[in-house]
Amino acid sequence: MDPAHDVVSAWTRIVHWLEEHAPAAARTLNPPATDAELGRLANALGRPLPGELEAWLRLNNGSTALDTRTPIPGGDRLDPHPDSRLLPGGEVFLDCASIAERHAQHLRIATDIGDEDWWPPAWIPVLAEADAHYGLLLDTGGRREGAAPVLFYSETDYAKVYAPSLGAVLTAVADMLEHGGGDSALTHGRYPSVQDGHLVWD
Repeated sequence: MDPAHDVVSAWTRIVHWLEEHAPAAARTLNPPATDAELGRLANALGRPLPGELEAWLRLNNGSTALDTRTPIPGGDRLDPHPDSRLLPGGEVFLDCASIAERHAQHLRIATDIGDEDWWPPAWIPVLAEADAHYGLLLDTGGRREGAAPVLFYSETDYAKVYAPSLGAVLTAVADMLEHGGGDSALTHGRYPSVQDGHLVWD
């Protein structure tokens, strides 16, 4: 199966469910990424975008539509909207600019600590906690035939294999939303509920 097709199919199911059952969460979704935004992201990453990631961003450019920024000394602070945390682990679907920003930040840290294995250039963050080094990435260097594997990363350990593809992650979430069941390994053992139009993972 085409990895991009798997992502489009699963994400379409997720968005349909959110629009019908959790409209507050659906409102956090940005419009599709433009060709210009995708081009800037590819330039920032220094490599072509994986087909599955480009397909996802062409549906929605992240779940950051309601996020705000607060000025602080030396810059500003991103304040994620609570409803932007669409995934079972509390992760935000990163937009093009956020992916580029985090990718550059992680590469700088790897250089600063002198450990290229901590974050190789081929790793692309796609889902992340808004205020912590924690989330899921696409390992484009690990692609063999078909999809790039998904790795889980955290502040306390090196990244490790999480799922065979982005499509597998999103399909598990879609199954859980639609049927209340699915692969708990990919949904953190949590179950979805809706409270006043807001998606909650218990």
